Amino acid sequence: MIVWLMMMACGGTPVPEVAPKADEAVAQSSQTHASDHRAATAEVVGIQAGVQHPPIPADSPAWRHDPGGFVPDPRFYGEHDWDGVRVRLAGHIGVIERDRARWLAGQGRLQDASEVYMRLATDIESMSSQMSAPAKRIPSLIVDAAKRDAARLRALVAGTQGGAAAPSVLKNQQLPDISDFKDFDDRHELRVKLWSLYLGAADPVHPDTAWGYFDKAAFARLLSLRGDVAAGKCTEWVCPSDSGESLFTVEGIGGMPTGDTLIDVGGEPGPKAIGRLEKLSLDEPAHRQWVEDTVYVLNARLNERPGAVLSVLKSRTDQLDAFKHGSRYYNIKQLRNEGVRVLAAAGHYDLARQVLAMNFPLHHQDWECPNREGILVALDARLAALDGAVNTEALMSRARQVSDAFLAQVTAADTH
Repeated sequence: MIVWLMMMACGGTPVPEVAPKADEAVAQSSQTHASDHRAATAEVVGIQAGVQHPPIPADSPAWRHDPGGFVPDPRFYGEHDWDGVRVRLAGHIGVIERDRARWLAGQGRLQDASEVYMRLATDIESMSSQMSAPAKRIPSLIVDAAKRDAARLRALVAGTQGGAAAPSVLKNQQLPDISDFKDFDDRHELRVKLWSLYLGAADPVHPDTAWGYFDKAAFARLLSLRGDVAAGKCTEWVCPSDSGESLFTVEGIGGMPTGDTLIDVGGEPGPKAIGRLEKLSLDEPAHRQWVEDTVYVLNARLNERPGAVLSVLKSRTDQLDAFKHGSRYYNIKQLRNEGVRVLAAAGHYDLARQVLAMNFPLHHQDWECPNREGILVALDARLAALDGAVNTEALMSRARQVSDAFLAQVTAADTH
């Protein structure tokens, strides 16, 4: 049963409720055992296939487990095998190096940016050589797009002006619902489709304009960005976005986070999490009221004095952390995710970096998500670039170093 909980740990979410009274402790203990029994029973009917499941237990030995680092079992990271983990890492590295290339291009270092894209292609090809054929599809998409964008930048260096428009065929494509998948295999098919559409529309120079999930709205904005670049309407490195006012929402704070914050926050193509929490879910009236109140306070602070958002996020996180059951980490993660999304979308990059930093030091469920540290550093590097921070280059290098170190651990585990 612990293995099942590990596999779901990177795809669930909790929600705040009224803190339990002291005399409820015994009752909660017996409820925990009942929850564990239900989870064990559910496992028999296909939970490990990634299907919808009973409420994620509020507490179990899995939630209390803190390995403190890498675990040599792919199931711990929610994947059937190490190739599944490698696919996730290929996505992380693709995001990291694409951000690095765009940052260099934004500084006018087009040749350097082109070389980054070529190294990305070479590195992912090397990763792919260790993978089975079915797992190679996303790495192959990343490689092909990197080679294409390296060639585009070489053309700009040679004096060719203007940007390439997004292929017209993409304008007729419909992005799938990122919550619509039946099981792990279907989830992977969805991920392949999302990566194909994203890379088909991605610009080699200008950053994507969306913070959050790569959903239908984000895809539409990306196509619009490519059109504006091609038409010469965008002459700045960061193109203006018509995504509207950035606000905190109930679903944004109370929804289920995935284990991969690059998907939740940084627009990496990927499916949303499935399932709901046994405790602190939006189905609970008391918790929903707490979330609604939190949204109201945060939006008021955002409008009046954005810096005050930090203290509200800290105090509300402390309230969540006071519920000692293990699944509270989902609630805390999602609250911080929303803080980064909203502040970054509003252009408050330094404040978003401070919220992101609240995720450190890593502990408990953090380890159950592959390359968790590399993901967080990658997001920090992107925010630093947008904010013009002097440590941008160092952070981008650090994100890649951490990801490479995790990949080396995967390789070592897979050879034993």
